[in-house]
Amino acid sequence: MKLCIETAESCDQEELRTLLIDAAEQLLGTGSTLLEAKLPWDGHPVLFADADGHPVLISFDPEQSQPALLNGLQTSEQLSNALPWVNQVYEALGNRQLSVRLIVVSRDYPPGSETILASCPQLAIYRYRTLSINGETGLWLERLGGLSENTPSTDVKPRVVPDSAPEPATHTPEEPPQLASGSELPPLTDEESAFFQQL
Repeated sequence: MKLCIETAESCDQEELRTLLIDAAEQLLGTGSTLLEAKLPWDGHPVLFADADGHPVLISFDPEQSQPALLNGLQTSEQLSNALPWVNQVYEALGNRQLSVRLIVVSRDYPPGSETILASCPQLAIYRYRTLSINGETGLWLERLGGLSENTPSTDVKPRVVPDSAPEPATHTPEEPPQLASGSELPPLTDEESAFFQQL
């Protein structure tokens, strides 16, 4: 079989939602369950249960990474506060009160992503590109900090083609993280700083 892969035009919010739902197995592993395709909170993220019964929120925006991150963090907090009710509504969560995992997807990584990831172990950040694979639209997903534990590095699916990113520099708590020259991320915006100060 011959593969014809080329870049595709940018997709809109609803097309990206459909592609991410289709890519659930690559993002979350086998055995995930779609709970809500469109939550009624800002950005209308998608809610899944992974195979272990963790609630997983996918917050995304086709172009703007900052709203995808901020909306995801805000919805994660609201979801965590409502977890007793959420666990009763969705059987797939098994009423186990497990912490909410957050996945953020946008065209580029949000500013300050590595700093945020260092303090949020339940967060994964991806950037995407839209591809046309033999005439079918698919996603190229690249996780900040490397591949997901659930994403095989050699398994290429029609919908999602995973790629690896360099691991973040390791550091001791006494030392600030060392960034390679030319790869410094810009500081948090005033909006992001204000949001994190409210937490």
